[in-house]
Amino acid sequence: MNFIYKSKLFKQLIGVIGILVILAIGIPGAFNLFYLTPHFVKERYHQVMLNDADFLASRLDWNLSKSLNDIVFLSQKIELSTPEKLKESGEVMDVFVRSSSIFTGGVVTDTEGSVKLFYSSPQGLLELKQKTNISYRDYIQAPLRSKQPYLSDVIKTSTSDASPVIFASNTVSENGEIAGVLALSINLWNSSNIFNSLFQGFQAKKQGNLYVVDGAGIIIYHDNREMVGKAISNQEILSYISEDKGSIADDISTELGDMSVAFGKLKNNNWVVIYEMSHKDIYAMSKVNMDMTVGTMLLVIALGLLVSVIFAQLIIKPLEEITLATEQVAAGDLNRQISFKGHPDFQRVIQNFNIMTTNLKVQYKELEKLSLKDYLTGLANRRYFEQQFNLELDRACRLEHPSTLLMLDVDNFKAINDKFGHLEGDKALKALAKVLRDSVREMDLPVRFGGEEFLVMLPETSLEKGRIVAEKIRESISQISIISRKGNIMFTVSIGMSSTELLKELDCSGLESAGLSLLKQADEALYLAKSKGKNRVEAYQLSEQLS
Repeated sequence: MNFIYKSKLFKQLIGVIGILVILAIGIPGAFNLFYLTPHFVKERYHQVMLNDADFLASRLDWNLSKSLNDIVFLSQKIELSTPEKLKESGEVMDVFVRSSSIFTGGVVTDTEGSVKLFYSSPQGLLELKQKTNISYRDYIQAPLRSKQPYLSDVIKTSTSDASPVIFASNTVSENGEIAGVLALSINLWNSSNIFNSLFQGFQAKKQGNLYVVDGAGIIIYHDNREMVGKAISNQEILSYISEDKGSIADDISTELGDMSVAFGKLKNNNWVVIYEMSHKDIYAMSKVNMDMTVGTMLLVIALGLLVSVIFAQLIIKPLEEITLATEQVAAGDLNRQISFKGHPDFQRVIQNFNIMTTNLKVQYKELEKLSLKDYLTGLANRRYFEQQFNLELDRACRLEHPSTLLMLDVDNFKAINDKFGHLEGDKALKALAKVLRDSVREMDLPVRFGGEEFLVMLPETSLEKGRIVAEKIRESISQISIISRKGNIMFTVSIGMSSTELLKELDCSGLESAGLSLLKQADEALYLAKSKGKNRVEAYQLSEQLS
């Protein structure tokens, strides 16, 4: 790489690029750093974020206040003293919750916490199959103790995908005595819930990150559901939450970089609305900063055009020559050489190109010698089979279609070579190969796997149909008769079968293992055919059942 750093063209480019970088980054960067950041962007977005956090907190406060007023109203309509009154109370509860834009469910208990009515959206009022006691819940205990409406924190559940839920509850009185508790749930993730629609609609129009935490710093509402229930780890944010500072906006440092954070506290409970935005996002949104960036880009483009004219004669002509040459090489002309006198750096590139084409020509001739066909039989060889076998397994796995493999071995082939000679044995292999070509479809793949062993890959073929093909091949080979000086040569083959149908699982991510299993099964089936007397077809599955 040293020649690059020593070249004249490299030094010239560095000089020009350096000037462009100074103009494009230095001037707007200095203006942004020394003027925009301290005097405009930070103050502007602090105020905007603070207003947004206060607005969302006030809206949440209003809805929470309304939910408490609603629970007081509904609790006055609930009566538990008789089954008839309990039924009427359930009907009132059903109508109320269905028409509510806040509540998504509810429960009525007696003073002991035993459930009397249970409502779940969207099922409605559910019939209780057995007695359930929820006296341990804070939203049941709190109104009984304080005799006041109660708003709970988010209910923690054991399931990781549960929606964040809070409860508004109040006591139910009959004849001046407390008879039970009414608690209505607010599912903060319910799409029809006013809390969710308010938060989602507000977040959709804003950059940055908006979420709600309780007084302990636990996230109780977040646009990213996975964040609900997690604790805030930043100590600066926790200090703002715990201290009674009211609404405030400030800068803090986090693991993700410097951020501006605004806090809006709710009055009905200890919740806090937090609005975070990274300084990077704030400055990127600044219209002034964007105008400066656009202006700088236009300046860079103008200077780039000017520089391109200066370097056109140095660069365009040799690049055009090299492009034309590479297109000719890509078209198959490996004799292409470039003769060019010009800039030393381009001469070096062209020299390497000429060396490359010469080496490619030599390598191509070597590759031509590597045939994918068996030299004796004209069938595909083992190397080609392995390529196509993997492709076929992948196709069979994706389409979930069967593919069958036949493994053939000439019976007593050594005896043929010993009696008639190897040349006559080669004739037998050629005759066998012809039978294979004539017996299979164009889409099938007959292969000489090695010696007197052959394979036939049958795509889109079940084991049952594969047996028909195998029997046809076996019968045709048994009828071969080759005339020789020592008598007619006749022979048979044994065939083992396997199929993707016999694999327990065809895992698309483990095709190499599946291929080995398929070959092993076919080999075992071939061994079984040999052991049962040869000149027969055996399938791997059938061989297991017989044994």
